Amino acid sequence: MDVFPAENQVGGYGDQALPAEETDKDDDGVDLCRICRSPEVSDNPLRYPCACRGSIKYVHQQCLLLWLNRRGYKQCEVCGRSYSFVPVYSENAPERLPCHEFLRGLLLRALRVVAWVFVLLFNAYCYSLHPWGRETAIENKRVFRVPEKLAPLLASFIYDWLIASFITLIVMLRIIVQDLFGAHVENGPVHGVVARVAFVLWKYMRILSDWWYDHLIRLRFFDAIMVDVPREEVVRLRNAQLHEFGVIRSFLFLLDDNAFAVLAISFHVSFFFVLLPFFMGKLVVALLQVSTQLLSGYSLGQEPVIVGYLTMLLLSFAYLGSFATLSRDSIQAIARGLSMGFLFVAEALPLYLWITSVKVWKNLSVVKDGVILCLKIGVLPLAIGCWFDFCTLPILGTPVSQRLEMISEYPLAMIIHWMLGQICLMWAFNSMELIQRILRKRPFWFLLDVADPNYKITKLRIGQILFALAFHGSMMVIVAHLPILTISHISPSFLPLQLWIYDERIMFRSMAAYTCLTRLAPIEWFAELIKASAEPIVHKWIITVSSWLKLSEFLLENHADQNVRPLQHRDDWFLVSSIAEGSVVCFYGSQSDTTFEEDIDDDDRLIARIGLMLVLAALSLFLISTISMVLPILLGRVFFHSITFITFGLKNDDLYGFCIGCYILRAIYITTCFVTNHIMIGRTDLLLNFVLLWIRNALLFSIWISLIPTLLGLLIDLMIIIPLQVPLSESPVYSLLLDWLIGLVVLHIWTCLTMFTRINCFATVAWREKLERIRTIGINRLPSTWLLRDVICSIIVTLSTTLGFPYLVAYYLFPWLGFSGAVNLAVQRLIWPVLLAIIILGFVAKLTLDLFIYIHRVEYNDRYMVGDRVADFTEDLQ
Repeated sequence: MDVFPAENQVGGYGDQALPAEETDKDDDGVDLCRICRSPEVSDNPLRYPCACRGSIKYVHQQCLLLWLNRRGYKQCEVCGRSYSFVPVYSENAPERLPCHEFLRGLLLRALRVVAWVFVLLFNAYCYSLHPWGRETAIENKRVFRVPEKLAPLLASFIYDWLIASFITLIVMLRIIVQDLFGAHVENGPVHGVVARVAFVLWKYMRILSDWWYDHLIRLRFFDAIMVDVPREEVVRLRNAQLHEFGVIRSFLFLLDDNAFAVLAISFHVSFFFVLLPFFMGKLVVALLQVSTQLLSGYSLGQEPVIVGYLTMLLLSFAYLGSFATLSRDSIQAIARGLSMGFLFVAEALPLYLWITSVKVWKNLSVVKDGVILCLKIGVLPLAIGCWFDFCTLPILGTPVSQRLEMISEYPLAMIIHWMLGQICLMWAFNSMELIQRILRKRPFWFLLDVADPNYKITKLRIGQILFALAFHGSMMVIVAHLPILTISHISPSFLPLQLWIYDERIMFRSMAAYTCLTRLAPIEWFAELIKASAEPIVHKWIITVSSWLKLSEFLLENHADQNVRPLQHRDDWFLVSSIAEGSVVCFYGSQSDTTFEEDIDDDDRLIARIGLMLVLAALSLFLISTISMVLPILLGRVFFHSITFITFGLKNDDLYGFCIGCYILRAIYITTCFVTNHIMIGRTDLLLNFVLLWIRNALLFSIWISLIPTLLGLLIDLMIIIPLQVPLSESPVYSLLLDWLIGLVVLHIWTCLTMFTRINCFATVAWREKLERIRTIGINRLPSTWLLRDVICSIIVTLSTTLGFPYLVAYYLFPWLGFSGAVNLAVQRLIWPVLLAIIILGFVAKLTLDLFIYIHRVEYNDRYMVGDRVADFTEDLQ
């Protein structure tokens, strides 16, 4: 029986284990491994771990593991089936662990959990001693409205992030100094108490950084930041020698390596950056109580950590100054050095200044190029971003004075304007690229061509910069400012937009909502939607208007039905150059030697027609921009007002309304095109099938979001809300609308957790299989009877039984048994909470049992597992 280590580390075949291209057996008809093309041997048999058949059915486990380690995932690249491995245990392995061994493993894991909790509490305590920690705790208490004892614990997560950043910085410095530059620290003789202490501290810090380095490798951290460095030079496990901690590691033998390393790193950093300065500051304050008035400021008397930092700094200076104790000979040497220094300054300084001025004059072009690049890459996008902000101020109702005041108070906010300018330049680049795919180059003869071999990005072109500023400024006025003014003039109540972030009651909830909206990736969706719709519209518009104004020969070379042509291949440098030049540039070589002046000589009215075309283009952009602003927001507001009866006073948000309106318009457009296309091609039968399918899905969806959430919300109301809020002496008031909303939220959360996450404790195996079938196959391909019977009716029957049985018991059985009215009232109110308690106890018991089974399996594998082997395909089928 072939047994391999549990870590799937393989050896042997080396670099020869690659997929072979042969497809036949050997000459004797013996089955061959599809990787190494060798037959099976007694100690290395062939396996068939996937659904592949024929000559690629069999494989050696050793070859397969080597190939999987190279590929990085355990899945067949042909049939797509994931490989599975079964454990192999020793011959003396019992059926289950003895009780004392299981309790020992359970105790060890409980102590490790306690160690992690201790690390969290220790970091929270250390961070609370620092003034930053107290300020963070106060801010968390004010912002998140958490209890006073919980605020430092919440602030400790920031401290944990600082510790992780600190140890990551040390790892990066070690990689740069040791691995990349080849500089290694030699362990030579160490003299002096301070040097010995520093050496021991650095030794332990090096071990901890090695442990963190190995974890960063497993998280593939270096693959994301070191793209130019070969992976083999950085990704090498160092196997941190935690046993060198000696007595400390032996004393904490109950902790595993990860818990011990985290505890050591936390104590190491906290001791030198928080605890030691804190206690030193306390000692200094206690020794200098006489100078109370001197030490009663914020920086000294109230902050021992700051006092400790100053004390450590002074002690460091004193230690370094101890090496410079002056004798008589050293005073004379210093005097001679000072006199020689004055003489050198008097004679050599003018010569040095002359040499420096000559070098600066020779390298003046470098300074000039830097200034030009700063002007193109920094000032130009900043100016465009500021102008865009000015054009869109009425959207949020912010006056210019308030915006200028904010910029004066927070100058770093100009970075946002620079980013807005970069986005505008990128949008202009994409638009220019789209137009140049349709038109000839001859209309763009006056623009700069970055594809020209003589082009230099460091050459200052004042005319190009002024033209870019004028072009982008006018485009922003046409696309943003004029539509906003028109909307404000027609409907003064339309602007400013209503956003949740301006409501102080839900400010932080609105931030979470906007974060959720960002994670849903609407920006990429809008970009793809605009790109897919803008290209044919611009193409048709240019062809139609050019034909109407008789400009096809000048613009399109009489190819009114031409296809959009691709541009020449460009690299990233073209993109940088075009954005630096204002994105109003050409991207490919000339197509014709005919210039614009020759066209003017041929037709005197060409300029007038081009001007009329530009006016029509500006008017079209103005109308499209106005409609694009108004229509989606109006649809979104109508949607919010239509569901205002379930929002409980929550105002509509125009950002969400805009997204909802765009989705509605897109659905209307797709549906209209789909219906029109099927009617035109005469496939009304297929269209009828789709309509029936939509009606079926709409009916099933209406039941799913109406009846089921109502039953679920009513059950939650009876089990939790009414017992907590309504006394027994009062009659509860039921709100089916509120119950429906609560049930809808809970149903949505349960569905997402069960279908799209690995959390499987909130559903049975049967329900997980049902939801997995819906997710993989799709609701359109599933039969209606199965969806109605096994999914919808099943959950309705379960909820109805959970609601109806306690109702029958409380309202009919107990009164029939002759109990008093007070008892009947208590039973009617408390029977559903008791049922919830029973369900929770059963759920906790099931989780506890699963936890014990998991711990037993892990402990059993640790003690008796000797390796694993790949499972054959037929073994999984059985």
